[in-house]
Amino acid sequence: MTSIEDLISNPALLLHSSLSQLRYLILSEGLPISEDKQQQRTRCYVWTVLSQTSMEASTQRFLALLKLGPPSTIIYQKIKNDTSRTFQTDPNFRNRVSEDALIRCLSCFAWQTQQRRQKTHFSRIPVSTYVQGMNVLLAPLLYSCPSEPMAYQLFTKLCYEIIPTYLTKNLNGAQNGAKLLDISLRIIDPKLSKFLSDNLLTAEIYGMPSILTLSSCNKPLDQVIKLWDFMFAYGFHMNILFVVAFLVKMRSKVFKSDSPVNLLRQFPDFDADEIIRLGVGFIAKIPAQIYDLLVDHLTDPDIYIP
Repeated sequence: MTSIEDLISNPALLLHSSLSQLRYLILSEGLPISEDKQQQRTRCYVWTVLSQTSMEASTQRFLALLKLGPPSTIIYQKIKNDTSRTFQTDPNFRNRVSEDALIRCLSCFAWQTQQRRQKTHFSRIPVSTYVQGMNVLLAPLLYSCPSEPMAYQLFTKLCYEIIPTYLTKNLNGAQNGAKLLDISLRIIDPKLSKFLSDNLLTAEIYGMPSILTLSSCNKPLDQVIKLWDFMFAYGFHMNILFVVAFLVKMRSKVFKSDSPVNLLRQFPDFDADEIIRLGVGFIAKIPAQIYDLLVDHLTDPDIYIP
């Protein structure tokens, strides 16, 4: 039987027929969570293949941006304020990823975004040089990749092409994501949806951290990585349904809570396989037009959500 390692070591095979097989293997077998460098490299290569991210000359580009030094004082201070808090209580993350690495990558992104603006006078989706939450999006990539340039290259792919509407000044994609979360929850669990609505709890109030960070703000990080394996394979729009799965898992506690808003500020530790199983199961309940909006809202700033 073909393994994930076999597939990613045969680019010609991938070009012709095996992306779907790679996606299936991730769904059926998964990728191991390990501190081993070879396992890190395998996961990074898999993410690269699935997202069609070119690593050609990535190190040279990264080093060239590094030579520019810190970005403007205002942006650099915003970056520093956030990186110092990134997964502060996670010893595994802190042992593997330094704050300096976060600062370097986010500073390079600020420079690259400024350069892109200068080359393109008009952009349909003006990605910001830095918005709060980028640090938490970058963290799983630095944690999972064997080098900063590789993590940085995947980060730029994520920001510029996969979820650009989430990273504009007004975060309009994430706002649409919150509307779609409300709609999806109403379809999947009407009773829970009504309870939250009666308590004036919309997704914009409780769900934005998980929406904006593609669930990487949740714990534990190793389980977040498994969610990202699936989303790189099948689409990051699935994050909205995964957040619904978090809520459904908590529903009994939410109903009993004297303060649901406090309960929903931090989702409990989770098992990624269970969340993925629930999220995939929800797809059959979502009308086609709503599912299309789930897919499109990551890249289309002009969609209308009723």
